[in-house]
Amino acid sequence: MGRASRTKGVEGEAEVRRIFQTAGWDVRGLEGLGDWLCMIGGEQTLHLEVKRQERLQLPSWLRQAAAEAPQGVLPVVAFRQNRGEWYAALRLADLAELAS
Repeated sequence: MGRASRTKGVEGEAEVRRIFQTAGWDVRGLEGLGDWLCMIGGEQTLHLEVKRQERLQLPSWLRQAAAEAPQGVLPVVAFRQNRGEWYAALRLADLAELAS
């Protein structure tokens, strides 16, 4: 990964962190992994895998997030392409659980 890609990734992580913090989530970085844990009111915890890439690889990213999420923590992929909006991807069953 080149310097420009690393810079873009770090900037993307900061953007996603601000979005969750503005919404009232407590966001904590996982040392050395580049991933984040987001917690709200002690009720729900998300493991965020942040991707800012032009070429979308959602199935691969979702598998990565699921493999790296601690037990009992919902894996979520936050992603966007250049000049695009941020989106989140997660298993439908996990979305249903969040919405209930």
